[in-house]
Amino acid sequence: MKLALSLLKLATMTMIGIGSLASSVSAGAQSILWSDLRPADQSRTDAPLPGMASSRSQGETLVSRDEEHPVALTGFILPIDQDGDLVYEFMLVPWAGACSHSAAPPPNQLVHVVSDQPFRLSRVYEVITVTGLLRPGLDKAQLFIMDGVRVLDYGYSMSHAQVARASSSLDPDLKSVSPFGVMPR
Repeated sequence: MKLALSLLKLATMTMIGIGSLASSVSAGAQSILWSDLRPADQSRTDAPLPGMASSRSQGETLVSRDEEHPVALTGFILPIDQDGDLVYEFMLVPWAGACSHSAAPPPNQLVHVVSDQPFRLSRVYEVITVTGLLRPGLDKAQLFIMDGVRVLDYGYSMSHAQVARASSSLDPDLKSVSPFGVMPR
């Protein structure tokens, strides 16, 4: 019984520590744009639009960032691991419909996110802001999309991220895909 109480106390103290770390992470976060994830010589017009393929070399070029300071990035959520409306792991993408209704963005425009707490998804292609430490590094993730399993190459990851619904974004790269074409968000 004492062991169980000790473990419960340790778990509670750990959760309090994680909570205070998480709140300190969001407090000092620098907002970044999707263009900040591309090299300076890869202009916005060089980045593929939704539905267009990207050149491999262009999409694999990552930007080195200060991995010790948290950032906040707004985008659309594409669930990888979810249970009902609770999402535990996802890709953050710069346009709605990416990967399911159009070609995947290049790796330097995909962020793999594992949140510190499950996020309750209220609708498909929800616009969210993730806050945490952004780590560059090419890797792959597998997810199920409407037409089957898909493997995506991503260039950045964020663990223990805080996730919140976005109220607004001034990022010109954040787009919605509609039957009428690409529209700014």
